[in-house]
Amino acid sequence: MVRAKTPSFVCELPLTVTPADELELSIRLDCARMVYNACLGESLKRLERLRGTEAYQAARRMPKGAKNSPAAQARRAAFCAANEQAGFREYDLHAYATQFSHAWLGEHLDSNTVQKAATRAFLAVQQYAIGKRGKPRFRGRGWFDSVEGKTNASGILWRENAVRWLGLELPAIINPEDEVLAHGLSSEVKFVRLVRRKLNGRVRFYAQLICAGQPYRKDRHPLGQGVVGLDIGPSTIAMVSASEASLERFCDELQNRQKEIRRMQRKLDRQRRANNPDNYNANGTVKPGRLEWHYSRRYVRTRAHLAELHRKQAAHRKSLHGSMVNRILAQGDVIKWEKLSYCAFQRKYGRSVNFRAPGTFVNQLRRKAGNAGAEVDEFPTATTCLSQICVCGAKEKKPLSQRWHVCACGVGPVQRDLFSAWLARYVKDERLDAGQAQAAWPGEDERLRAASRMIQPAMGQGQPGPNPAKGQSWSPAQSGFGVSEACHGDSFAVAGKLADQPEPPAFRRWGVVRSTSNLN
Repeated sequence: MVRAKTPSFVCELPLTVTPADELELSIRLDCARMVYNACLGESLKRLERLRGTEAYQAARRMPKGAKNSPAAQARRAAFCAANEQAGFREYDLHAYATQFSHAWLGEHLDSNTVQKAATRAFLAVQQYAIGKRGKPRFRGRGWFDSVEGKTNASGILWRENAVRWLGLELPAIINPEDEVLAHGLSSEVKFVRLVRRKLNGRVRFYAQLICAGQPYRKDRHPLGQGVVGLDIGPSTIAMVSASEASLERFCDELQNRQKEIRRMQRKLDRQRRANNPDNYNANGTVKPGRLEWHYSRRYVRTRAHLAELHRKQAAHRKSLHGSMVNRILAQGDVIKWEKLSYCAFQRKYGRSVNFRAPGTFVNQLRRKAGNAGAEVDEFPTATTCLSQICVCGAKEKKPLSQRWHVCACGVGPVQRDLFSAWLARYVKDERLDAGQAQAAWPGEDERLRAASRMIQPAMGQGQPGPNPAKGQSWSPAQSGFGVSEACHGDSFAVAGKLADQPEPPAFRRWGVVRSTSNLN
């Protein structure tokens, strides 16, 4: 039976925890980790048994069909029958986890918490089975930092501004002037989640109240009217609405913290090599096989400091993502962008994606847009090809190095990402409405060109030259635009100096490509 889903949001509060309470909570989290690992191992075994059954193989051979078509429904029913036969269902794992409630683990965990740990393990294996994530890993000691209940009627309870759980009573720290907390505390609590975090070397505990209803929306974040087109890349985002057009980097303010993280990573590597010289070959690589590592106290302190830097960076990035989402929602109530594979981004642009997290930004955009009542439209790239098409209907495949769109019909030069974001506003039913886009283009030409000229050279975009279709990068002086048009802010003087310097040699991956005129 499919359970009905109702809107919900999270209200988080810090807890007052004594040393004795902290010790007991650590023991209970470790017990929940053991239950999770046992259910994870059992789920993996049942998945392997399921894949070997004839019913599963027959279901795989059935045609997929369109979504919600009779063929798709028949295939789904065949998979459900195979899962039931192999015992690969959520409630089958609940029945397996019942044994832990009757063992010594039941002295530290209630039955609802045990079942939610089993659900957590099953869902991880289920996502792995359908190819949406990698193979889940078992959790080591200290790597299981949250537990939750099923309802607010038994198990982990929220009563009188405190969390009560099997004899523990943990009062919450509540700011009476916080309007967001006041909204959450006045809502119905579905269930409670306990979270452990380490902040600046100290362990803190928080209560997350999963409440029914919609989250509180502040007055300073209004919802605009109109259509907003986005073009999201691994490190940049282009946004075009009826009143604004911009292209900027994701979370550019994090750059200074990233430099400090790199210094600490190098320091940690030096300490690890100094403490374990026998674990490295003469060329500096780690020896193969099972090795024994020794860590000094200074190494442990450096590792803790590095973990704290990563935590601060993640919190700062989340705040920057939220600010950008609020800016987008203030421009319109219909948000459109191409549906991309952020896992493919990770494989190709791993360092940039790890630093800027575009996939996390998209998840936050979906969530906040839904809470605000905005419409989200994600369309596939196969049917639109916005980076290759023009308003006249001409289609040309461009390499990634070609950052400017120029067409023989007279459109351009316009920065490629900005033009794709503008086209996204006119996508309907997963197809570009070329007639509507062509009718709207005459008034948009100068606006997008002006936004293109404001791109900073530091973003690696350059400016279009006499023949930008070949992907050449030209300086602002060569392009005919003034230096003040090519950049903004405090970089006027720097751009002026760069424009007076000769062009540097072109670099490739393994060296310098010299000009043929210098070889004569």
